[in-house]
Amino acid sequence: MKIKKILAFALVYMLTMSASFATKLPEPIEKYIKKEIPNTRVRFDGLITTPNGTNYIPVFPAATTRTPTAAVKETYPAGKKFSQYPDVILFENNFALLKLIKNKQGRLTVTNSKNIPPIIKTGVLPQDLLVPPGMILPDDMKIVLGNLKIPLISSPVNNFFQQDSNAKSKPVYKKITPLPALKNKTLIITTLESQNINMVPTDSAEPKFVLKLNGLPRFVEPVSNDNYLMVATSGKTFIDIADLNQSVLAKKIDISAVPSEIVLTSGKNTAYVGAANEEAIFIIDVHSMSLLEKIKITGIPKHLYLDEKGKMLGYLDKSSGNVYTLTTNMPYINKRIAKVDNVSKLLVNDNKVYLLSRTENKLSVYDTELQEMIFDIDTVVKPIDILQYKNKLYILSGTNKLQIFNMDDFMMEATITISDKGFTKELVPVPNSNLVLITNIAGNNYYVFDLAQNKVIQTVPTALNINELRIMNVSVK
Repeated sequence: MKIKKILAFALVYMLTMSASFATKLPEPIEKYIKKEIPNTRVRFDGLITTPNGTNYIPVFPAATTRTPTAAVKETYPAGKKFSQYPDVILFENNFALLKLIKNKQGRLTVTNSKNIPPIIKTGVLPQDLLVPPGMILPDDMKIVLGNLKIPLISSPVNNFFQQDSNAKSKPVYKKITPLPALKNKTLIITTLESQNINMVPTDSAEPKFVLKLNGLPRFVEPVSNDNYLMVATSGKTFIDIADLNQSVLAKKIDISAVPSEIVLTSGKNTAYVGAANEEAIFIIDVHSMSLLEKIKITGIPKHLYLDEKGKMLGYLDKSSGNVYTLTTNMPYINKRIAKVDNVSKLLVNDNKVYLLSRTENKLSVYDTELQEMIFDIDTVVKPIDILQYKNKLYILSGTNKLQIFNMDDFMMEATITISDKGFTKELVPVPNSNLVLITNIAGNNYYVFDLAQNKVIQTVPTALNINELRIMNVSVK
């Protein structure tokens, strides 16, 4: 996926339906589409995008008693399969697909009305469809809109996706040569100085694009093969879903609480969201981008951590300082594990909870069955983040130290100095590699650390002081 250069893109929320609604294509037809053109995406609102960027909108029959099948009844031009990109496909159950094309004025539309069978014109578009800005339909197809409103070119636009307007005033950095595992990837960076989300190619020190928010970002996570970003903003009760292929803010999921943290299952199919102002965990289905469930818990969650199997959540109650676990399968079992002063991070693995205390400078290990501490050990001062790699825990401190703890024999194996200056803050694994990025909140750089060699193998300059960092497996060029 490559994000094209943009100056401004429209932001349109379809508020006619609830935030949890998601359009589902008939299963046989979705299978047919993906078989004909592999890697075709069906967005949660029904928009269909092929790998070459061609878009189709679905039209559902007004009423049908026929069982959905993938049998094609009619196409325009005639006799075409989906892989041949026809302008119109009508299936046997009167479900239809219309290709979006540009007219002579450059507006998005569909083929001439005379090419569209009358039965399609009696159908209806998905009522949560994010209609591409400026799209127009033939006059005799207005019935397919239902309650859906189509924005015209004169509609208000939103500058969510923009090029970095300050790039010319910033220092010029030499082009960076990323390591193979980081090649053609993108860093998503937030800072403490700005409300923007910065999209930085790994071969550059500067943002290619900035995503403009109307508040400080609480979290940002790439999902769905990095086609979308899930973004939460301070003070807002919803999660924004940004579609990076269409370059629009595609949806909002309102949880009626202020989302503050998010953790994802290993396959990124399910998200667990903690709120800053409510004793609850919210479960979101990433495929449909809809709220599945709200689980009442004890305490207001902080430092969420989901174990590798996705079976148990750990969190700190920021009001009491108590640490709890929560099973992710019903019946949800919420269990108090310990009370530890000033927990900076926690990790859950194999019925154990590993807790870092920033003030006590300790790593403590608690058994979730016994609900008691079974081991503790001193760390260097200001332990701030923790990462598991194989049978080792990597403990990062704000004093630029990285310690290695063996989870099998409970021994601290090594203490490594990352830098002689700055304030190291976060450990960010590089997907499908043995590398991790170590952020430096007090310096314009980050470090690439090799977990196999246990050493820093690259120091990379940036134009930004990094607060939070995430990695996308795609390029923004």
